[in-house]
Amino acid sequence: MRNIKLTIEYDGTDFAGWQFQPGQRTVQGLLEENLSSMLEEKISVLGSGRTDAGVHAAGQVANFKTSRDIPLKAFDEGLNSLLPRDVAIIKAEEAAEKFHARFDAKSRRYRYQIIFHRSPLRERYAWRITYKAEPAVLQTLAGQILGQHDFTAFASAQAEVNNFICQVEQAEWRFGHEIWTFEIKANRFLHNMVRILVGTMIDMARGQMDNKDLQKILEAKDRTLAGKTAPACGLCLMEVLY
Repeated sequence: MRNIKLTIEYDGTDFAGWQFQPGQRTVQGLLEENLSSMLEEKISVLGSGRTDAGVHAAGQVANFKTSRDIPLKAFDEGLNSLLPRDVAIIKAEEAAEKFHARFDAKSRRYRYQIIFHRSPLRERYAWRITYKAEPAVLQTLAGQILGQHDFTAFASAQAEVNNFICQVEQAEWRFGHEIWTFEIKANRFLHNMVRILVGTMIDMARGQMDNKDLQKILEAKDRTLAGKTAPACGLCLMEVLY
């Protein structure tokens, strides 16, 4: 039995997320449907993690097992010929028999983008805000989430996990002339964690919340104390590291 590892890119705008849902257009469902048809056997695709409806990916990773002895190029060139324009296989490779896209991942890196002016080309992949935010405040806040913390306050109420501890290895803002980006890398992420962090930091940087309260919110472990959840369109899973 072969274990095939896929690196996948997709525009999440028209997907109901990564995870298969009956009657919904999902990335996992689309891959399983086309792989099963191509290989003429039932295929189950395991992703490195779920992305919500509207969230994009430049480097999602998944794996599946097959008994078919066909060239690797069939899993990128062949599969890509069957897939719609908003999802593509970037790379296909043989993986070890016990490789698991989710459980073997050491860390994941996400990027969130913000713009301030109307842009039909960029608004599909960024959150457009119409108010001022202080860059220095954002950078200070990003530094406060580095390291190991309990992120209960920055997870949705629907988060189905045993604990809320995450180790953040990178958290920084980059300020371009037309677009701001927030980069974050951690060993794991909770449901809506990046979007709630971004929404909270923006609220603090625009003066809607006290920018000295981030540490207090972390310690309180209370979602109601954090800010809004930033829109899904600005978030992209950039890479999964093993």
